[in-house]
Amino acid sequence: MRYPKLKYWLIIIGLIIGIFTGRIITLVKSLQEELNERTGENANFLVTVQTLITQNFESELEKKLKAASMKKEYKNISIYYQEENKELIPLTIETLKWAENKSSEVLGSNKNVPIDLIFMSSGDIKQLSNIESVAGYYSHFHKIIGVSVDSERVEGIIQELETPLYFFQKTILHEYAHYATYMAAEEAEVLGDDFPTWFIEGVAEYVGEDGTVVDYDSNFHEALPLKKISWDNDFQEARHVGFAEPYLQSYFTMNYLIQEYGLKVVDDLINRTRETGDFYEALEQLTERPVAAFEQEVIDYYQ
Repeated sequence: MRYPKLKYWLIIIGLIIGIFTGRIITLVKSLQEELNERTGENANFLVTVQTLITQNFESELEKKLKAASMKKEYKNISIYYQEENKELIPLTIETLKWAENKSSEVLGSNKNVPIDLIFMSSGDIKQLSNIESVAGYYSHFHKIIGVSVDSERVEGIIQELETPLYFFQKTILHEYAHYATYMAAEEAEVLGDDFPTWFIEGVAEYVGEDGTVVDYDSNFHEALPLKKISWDNDFQEARHVGFAEPYLQSYFTMNYLIQEYGLKVVDDLINRTRETGDFYEALEQLTERPVAAFEQEVIDYYQ
């Protein structure tokens, strides 16, 4: 008499497994469509599954760059470089240590997931980022830091000439800070995309300018309402409008926050954003004033 019951249970279990498997396949196919739309690639089903498991998607350009490069491991970071750039590796590791220490001051210690740092040309940076005139690139989706290392600049970096050395190290500091910020947001169970671009870039610029005096009066720029540089497209468009300098404005705004509220202010705003569900509500809660009044306070601080 028990066998018919067992048969029914096996049928029920089979149906549950079938429904569950069907939903997983539907989810993966949906992600596959989104992945291809987002990257312009033609990822197959297995690549999509791998991306879902590792949380790391490799574009065709990334694969090509890696295949043509040598590799050096440093902790959780795989550094991909070319033969002609191998003398930059000690300086790169030294700068990564600097970036780790400074980022942890601002963001606290977070888990380290594997990430790739790839030396590439400015043309490759532009192709990956779709942004004009940038020396570095970070993608949390691809788990990649791109650093522009054009051949004409390498010798100056190796000789530690002030200007090329500054820009090389600043790029690594800046892009690593992006990685650390997104990891801090993940640990707080908030999406990095929930934060305005000026906040993300402000943290990166603050870390990137460590040890550098950035004088407000010598860096004239038009201060825009923060909500006009809150999202990537608006931020990049603002770079080409009048006297606006959104990277500078982001730096000075973040520097003001840290000077007034301490190094833990970034972590505080991340956690308040998780609690409120809205960054600007978190900012007003922290500063106890409307956003417009805060913007004016930042300007007044430097004048």
